[in-house]
Amino acid sequence: MIKGIAADLHTHTNVSQHAYSTAYENIVAASRLGLYAVGISDHGPAMEDGAGEGHFRNLRVLPRMVEGVRVLRGAEANILDFNGNVDLSDNTRRERLDYCIASFHEDVCRPGTTAEHTAAYLALAEMPGIQIIGHSGTACFAYDYEMVIRRFRETGKIVEINEASFHVRPGSIENCRKIAMLCKKYEVRIVVDTDSHFCSLIGRAPMSLELLNSMDFPEKLVINANVENMARWMEEDLKWNPGSSIK
Repeated sequence: MIKGIAADLHTHTNVSQHAYSTAYENIVAASRLGLYAVGISDHGPAMEDGAGEGHFRNLRVLPRMVEGVRVLRGAEANILDFNGNVDLSDNTRRERLDYCIASFHEDVCRPGTTAEHTAAYLALAEMPGIQIIGHSGTACFAYDYEMVIRRFRETGKIVEINEASFHVRPGSIENCRKIAMLCKKYEVRIVVDTDSHFCSLIGRAPMSLELLNSMDFPEKLVINANVENMARWMEEDLKWNPGSSIK
């Protein structure tokens, strides 16, 4: 049984103007909840009120440890088209960030066909510097779930189960269930995130955990299910170095 999450990698600050807390407030909230790590992952520049690329390149000024919490430098890049292009450069993603989430948003890319969405995700599966596929259960961006999830397994991408989807994307809940079942079937690693836009929501994902536990989802496949999983992912996949100002 998955009892909680040890880290929250999808959090927004007021740098994304439709979010309402500072990076420090997010970190303090994570500390009070006893999280091992928190990621700061604001929207990329293609979002109307997202952050400019310079914001992400300068995240190296954030200390690696604040209030006893490991601080990860991330981004939620916007998927721009059905070729899988995103709005942050390869250099920024690979050299300046610890990790990058890639997500579809309707106000950046208008929904197309299932085949087009599938093509985009298959392209992202091959893209370096993208570690996490964000809230892919979004109903208007349906894709060939089985084909894509199998490919994510082969290329090592992590699939996000997004708590906010249960509240702001209600039409995606059954898709999230289908995605989680396929991740279990093909042993694809996932991450449970809040997609919080206010600090009090950080680290709290009861509906996502209920969904996963209802299908007896393996704890070993959830990278942030416990400290051991999270520390291993940070060390082995991110090559995280707490003593460095950059990666």
